[in-house]
Amino acid sequence: MRARTWQMIPSSRGISALYLVGGVLLALSAANQLTKEMAVLPLLSGLAAVALVITAAVGLVRPGSRSSAR
Repeated sequence: MRARTWQMIPSSRGISALYLVGGVLLALSAANQLTKEMAVLPLLSGLAAVALVITAAVGLVRPGSRSSAR
C-alpha cells in the first residue's frame, strides 16, 4: 500500500486562480473586520487568507509544483 502525500498546491491553473480570488476576498473581509475592532477570529481569518493567496500564487507561477491529476 502506497503512502499518500498531501498536495497543497492546486492541480490546475483555474483552481489556482479561484483560490487567489477567494483568498483576496477573505483578506479584504478580515481587514474590514479588523478596522472595527481587534479580535482573534478576524486575525486568524486574515492569516489563513494570506496563506491561501500564497498557495495560489505558487500554483500560478510555478506550474511544475502543481499536483498531477490521477
